Amino acid sequence: MNSEKETILRIVRSMPPSAKHVNDVFHSDSEIVEIGGKQYLFSIDTFSDEDHFRTDKPYLLGRNLCACTASDILACGGTLVFFSHSLTIPQTWDLEYIGKLAEGIADVITLCKGFFAGGDLNSSSQWSFTGAAFGEAARIVTREGARPGDLLYLTGAVGAGNFEAASELCARDPGLSALLDNNRVEFPLRTAEAPLMARHASACIDTSDGLLNGLMMLAEINAIGFAVKSIPYFPPGVTLAQHLGLPVEILMAGECGEYELLFTVSPEREAAMLREAQERRMTLHLIGRMTEKGTASVMSADRAMDVGDFAISARAFRDHGEYIAALTRYLIGKLA
Repeated sequence: MNSEKETILRIVRSMPPSAKHVNDVFHSDSEIVEIGGKQYLFSIDTFSDEDHFRTDKPYLLGRNLCACTASDILACGGTLVFFSHSLTIPQTWDLEYIGKLAEGIADVITLCKGFFAGGDLNSSSQWSFTGAAFGEAARIVTREGARPGDLLYLTGAVGAGNFEAASELCARDPGLSALLDNNRVEFPLRTAEAPLMARHASACIDTSDGLLNGLMMLAEINAIGFAVKSIPYFPPGVTLAQHLGLPVEILMAGECGEYELLFTVSPEREAAMLREAQERRMTLHLIGRMTEKGTASVMSADRAMDVGDFAISARAFRDHGEYIAALTRYLIGKLA
């Protein structure tokens, strides 16, 4: 089976190049395009059953779908200008359900101070949602620019996305009903943190594919390494992992990410950033630093795991159980 990276590169190589497309492939969360002498941000994302969002609360589903799409704009330090989507609905969704879903989408657009630019509607046996976000930024931050010695910061806890996916997969486990029902995941919308990050960061990526994949991408693009000392885990996710007998580190290794901003800042910029964050009552988590190439370590309890060989992709598995088992074997082997 072809990897996602190989497939993307094959498609991109077939497309006509343009100087108006500014960024290299994989080097920015949003595509950077030049229009009328100004650079803008564009991102498009598709979500469906395979993303394992719970669908029993349509307002929350709509809110999360829009917030997750807009995350790429925020990860570049941008603000949303307008949003559009293509929505495929199953026959089981009535007008009340669709209305609540639309309200969730609308509230995110309003919070971002953007506008809705129309969309497309289809029907099928399964739902799917493709969101398109267009934004701008005073200073665009990409995944490039991190250097050895830069500090690694994160805007929130790790594991909410993997908890949400597990919630959908474990919905029939009666022993987990209270934990799952009482912890509905509302993915973050870092509209306040994004401009602050843009003023100070050297590079940024969102954790839509999980923290570990975000770290690996920053290291690869900048040809450097990383050493993570402390990870703030999502407490319900820790409880769920313990109940299922899984290592808690699976919350940072799994690909259903939490859409937080993972960014680097030079030591010289740190104090000014933290003063501004404190003035604005923002919480930022220092989790480690970038290193010279060849280091890829994550501290777990009192032990550093060397994760430089991590290459487990969910798309390489036909069964979710096999994917989770592979992650578990890898992590247990590192912790042994």
